[in-house]
Amino acid sequence: MKRVFKAFALVTAVSVATRLMSFLFKIYLSRELGAEVLGLYQIVMSVLSLMSCVGSSGLPVTLSRFVAEGKALGDRRGSDGLTAFCLSVSAGAALLFTLASLAFPTLVSAIFSDKRCVPIFYACLPLLLTTSAYATLRGWFWGNRNYGVFAATELLDEISKIVLSVLFISGLSAAFASDNAYAYALVAGDVVVVVVLAACYFIFGGRIAKPRGAKKVVMSAAPLTATRLVGSSISTLTSLLLPALLVSLYGLTTEQATAEFGRASGMVMPLLFTPSSLTGSLAVVLIPELASMSATGSKSAIAGTGALSVKFAAAVSSLFFIVFCSCGVPIGELLYADPKAGEYLTVAAAAMIPMCVNGICTSVLNSLGKETLTFVGHTAGAVTLAAVMSAGVAFFGIYAYFIAMLVSQTLTLGVNLFLMCKYAGLEHKELLKLTAQIAFAAISAFALSQAADMLENALPDLATIAVTGVAALAFCAAYLPLSSTITKDEVRLLLKK
Repeated sequence: MKRVFKAFALVTAVSVATRLMSFLFKIYLSRELGAEVLGLYQIVMSVLSLMSCVGSSGLPVTLSRFVAEGKALGDRRGSDGLTAFCLSVSAGAALLFTLASLAFPTLVSAIFSDKRCVPIFYACLPLLLTTSAYATLRGWFWGNRNYGVFAATELLDEISKIVLSVLFISGLSAAFASDNAYAYALVAGDVVVVVVLAACYFIFGGRIAKPRGAKKVVMSAAPLTATRLVGSSISTLTSLLLPALLVSLYGLTTEQATAEFGRASGMVMPLLFTPSSLTGSLAVVLIPELASMSATGSKSAIAGTGALSVKFAAAVSSLFFIVFCSCGVPIGELLYADPKAGEYLTVAAAAMIPMCVNGICTSVLNSLGKETLTFVGHTAGAVTLAAVMSAGVAFFGIYAYFIAMLVSQTLTLGVNLFLMCKYAGLEHKELLKLTAQIAFAAISAFALSQAADMLENALPDLATIAVTGVAALAFCAAYLPLSSTITKDEVRLLLKK
């Protein structure tokens, strides 16, 4: 457990810095590009993400798991061959999609209802190749528990993209003075990081080897890839279908629909993922650690680590849920100068707790080799999201997206918690505590939202957010120990480590 928290502290520190920079950069982009252009990029990135999922989604997690298991059992010889196989598969899939996109431009154009997406898509196309190398090489460092390189390259990736984006968007040269400037910056930033990762791979003992381990890698990666592919497919479908539905069923123009989607996906969603700057770090650390525990048969350690991880994720996401639900409009006005984005955040925040806890549960279960089972839950949630969103757009407009997100995440959470009880030793009393915590967060959010409404009339937005945030933190700090959701011993352990 001590090693887990040391690694968690390192990854969290770097991740917080990375996410903070990314968050501030999103504010810059939303103001510099506007909601409409931001929406175009979100649509393009969802399509590229779907393509990337085929070869680069399940392999890094699988590679990290097998490398960690090999180290736990004293067998480190196969990691280079496994890395070579994963890299060849992911790069091969990326190259295939790249060539197909270049060969069939008419098909690419038919994918996008807003034709302004097409030139941005082709400008971003090299990201398929760079992402395949980036994800695989980081998977090797992940499995070797070299969290320094793993975290530092993520930070380098963010810094390089921010610097290059600012230079390109501000008009470094006439060639970049267009809506494609951000795309060129993303590609250039990825190239920088991949070169650094490749150098670090050899510096830290990685070698060129003959690809090996195809059967076991494919057997483990296939369910993970299928899970990510379903999720990415739904995300891509959402990005293509939702603006079209807003036009055909809700009466918006194409430009209005793209801007609405830009607010939802480019402004609101980054805020919803804020808790992952902490819990995402824990998920990263858990996979190799739990894989090692599983290989050596440490069932009690798995149960304790899994339970504490779920409670920690719920606590962090509850805090942010209370703040965002209470102060959504001031946050939207302060960050984006867009009160609409704030209104959307107030509603969308309801999905934060199940979303955050699902991320931890999935990491725990995948570490224990239950990828197929997590695929079932994820698929059920993804299909539900698409169905609820499609049925609700005519009545609720863009809000149907947030309602569908809440319903799908809640369904997936139910499946994941059942699996956690069965395979990770999560006790039923922890489920009752989790339910009580969600109820507490909802009551607190309602109470503080009433107070925030009054404060907003008397104080600047920043002061309103600060006062509400301090009150939410005080509520959570008092509730969690008193309710024994997180015991005093666990608090001491978290603080000590």
